[in-house]
Amino acid sequence: MRPVLTFAQMTVRSLLRRRTVWGISIVILLALTGIGQVPGYGVTTQGRFILDFGLFGLEIGALLLAIGLASNIYPRDRETRTITPLLAVPLSRGQYLMGRFTGAAMIQAVSMIVGCLGLMVVLIVKQHAVPADLFPATGLLVVEGWFLLAVVFFFSFWTSPPLNAPLTALLFIVSQLSVSGFVGLFPRAPGLMRTLRLLLPHMDVFHIKDPIAHGMEIPGVYFLLAIVYGLSYMAFMLALALAVFRRRDMK
Repeated sequence: MRPVLTFAQMTVRSLLRRRTVWGISIVILLALTGIGQVPGYGVTTQGRFILDFGLFGLEIGALLLAIGLASNIYPRDRETRTITPLLAVPLSRGQYLMGRFTGAAMIQAVSMIVGCLGLMVVLIVKQHAVPADLFPATGLLVVEGWFLLAVVFFFSFWTSPPLNAPLTALLFIVSQLSVSGFVGLFPRAPGLMRTLRLLLPHMDVFHIKDPIAHGMEIPGVYFLLAIVYGLSYMAFMLALALAVFRRRDMK
């Protein structure tokens, strides 16, 4: 466990030296600020608008952060030959993957929390109530971001970075479609499409901006089940990523 944590700290320092994470984080905060600047003209639903679009911005931010943080880690390590001495002695392939993933996941979580605090500040400045479920909702977005990170790592072991981003974005989109919407993509094979939709993750469980914006109470057990669901899929994708990684020749 200690090698993984040590390598995760090295990963955090390495990622923070890149411009990607800072650029995406600044864009998220600027987007939240822009949403807060939309004039309300006395409309009582302005707070609902800020919450809805603010949480949507954080959802997109989680996707962009996952791609920006993880898509280049393994390709860059392999291109610079950094991975060869790491795997020769101090780290196994599983420890390498978990160290890189843990470091990126730390940054992803902090960025989402900072975004949540930014949204809360916008609501307070605009004199709107901050819903009690805002932080639990952000927790779901953190778990979703971790799952997306696992997906990006999986793709990075057998695709190039330019292909990684559209594949991850495509999975992000189709995993939010309803069964009927997914079947509509290829209506000639409804049985196959329903089976595929059953196997694909249901990422819509992490997006609860609509009930929060409308003041609906969300049971605590929902957050617990959604977190368990997301962490289970994250572990599954990491297992697939490790299986692919173990088959890669480092020569």
